[in-house]
Amino acid sequence: MKFLSYKWKALLTVAIGTIMGTMDASITAIAFPELTRVFHTDLATVMWVAVAYILVSSSSMLIFGKISDFMGRTRIYTAGTAIFTLGMVACALAQTVEQIIIFRIVQALGAAMSIACAVAIVTEAFPVNETGKGLGMLSMSVSAGLILGPVIGGFLLEWLDWRSLFYMRAPIGICSFLMAIALLKKDVGRSGKIKLDIVGTLTSSAGLFCLIFGMAQIKNHGLKAPIVLLFVGSGLVILFLFILAERRATDPIVDPALFKNRTFSYAMASLLLFFLAITPYTLIMPFYLMESINLSPLESGMLLAVVSMVTIVISPLSGTLSDRFGPVWPSVFGAGATAAAFFCMLGFDLRTDIATIIPVLILLGLGVGAFQPPNNSTIMGAAEHGKLGSASALIATERHVGISLGMAMAGTIFSVRQTMYQSALRLEGWNDAQALRRAIPPAYREVLLISVFLALGAMAFALLSARKKTKKGISQPS
Repeated sequence: MKFLSYKWKALLTVAIGTIMGTMDASITAIAFPELTRVFHTDLATVMWVAVAYILVSSSSMLIFGKISDFMGRTRIYTAGTAIFTLGMVACALAQTVEQIIIFRIVQALGAAMSIACAVAIVTEAFPVNETGKGLGMLSMSVSAGLILGPVIGGFLLEWLDWRSLFYMRAPIGICSFLMAIALLKKDVGRSGKIKLDIVGTLTSSAGLFCLIFGMAQIKNHGLKAPIVLLFVGSGLVILFLFILAERRATDPIVDPALFKNRTFSYAMASLLLFFLAITPYTLIMPFYLMESINLSPLESGMLLAVVSMVTIVISPLSGTLSDRFGPVWPSVFGAGATAAAFFCMLGFDLRTDIATIIPVLILLGLGVGAFQPPNNSTIMGAAEHGKLGSASALIATERHVGISLGMAMAGTIFSVRQTMYQSALRLEGWNDAQALRRAIPPAYREVLLISVFLALGAMAFALLSARKKTKKGISQPS
């Protein structure tokens, strides 16, 4: 690959790793119904296959981002791909859902190491005036993984079993590891002793765990149960202590100075709300497609891939437009289109056909593809060069925190409301299978309504980011 400049080598290497990670997320989501049947458990339990992964990765990305600023991003990224691949193989050998959750934690540590460095590696490799282009193409690899995930996952579930979802991806992990060794620059870390913010790491991890675990208990114990109030309350208190600790730390894991830049703060808030909004779709849509309108896993995977197919086209275009005209309006448009798509989904029911679903999924793909590259470009452009690793890790952390909180929220609300609707339908004379099928659409609609308002909030914060200045004193054009 000597004919390629380094920016393309770096992008290709990180893109392969990103495809591996996003494929993991989409394959796992489409396997939830199968895992509930195989292990004779409910959604609230199976949900932890994803939530534990996201919780551990999100709580450790910041520390790996900080370490990468000192040790070098290539070292951390390469080690992460190796650990992720080993965890993936271990998941394929698991005998219980509890073992899957444990091995997913191993995967999560590897993912945290590689994902924390991905955006920073691409940002450094591309010239400043092509940052949006590079991040747009990186987003395209996210969509490629999401396309391959449902399609390959549906095919494997239909012809093999759930274990194949893990072991069939091991070659991609090995390929990503070898490419990182061969193509990425052998970076040299900073001189001096690495000072880790242990207090910040512990408080952020404990706070997120308590908050998400507490929300997950609402289904079984109710909103006012002592265990729910204890964990949710403890999580909020610990996260508040985390903020206080970061303000006083000499070398904080999250530099408070980053948030003094309001462009950075507004863009980060927009990112968090956006991923809170789209997570319910990712979690619950497979249940609607397979359980309510009776599509096969393969058919469901093909339909879910529509969103990613659109995103893979729109992302690089949105990134290029953000380089030329500014990142604000592409982000605003993306969040607005996403809100509109979720609003349209409120009309989905048992009689909705595929021809009606596809245009709505195209609109959703348009929104997701238009939002992410300019949003990431705004955030990275507002950070100083010496803090790119931390900013990159913070983007990934916010994304994963949004996903984990969104899953806990959506899974809890959906399960509670579905159970309520099932009970009412049984009283009306429907058998268990029909009650289950008919209870999914109304429960899904209630969750989607929350997503509409969250996406509108993301749009508002994206618009606010136009009114402030970056660290370099350059106004973000609107």
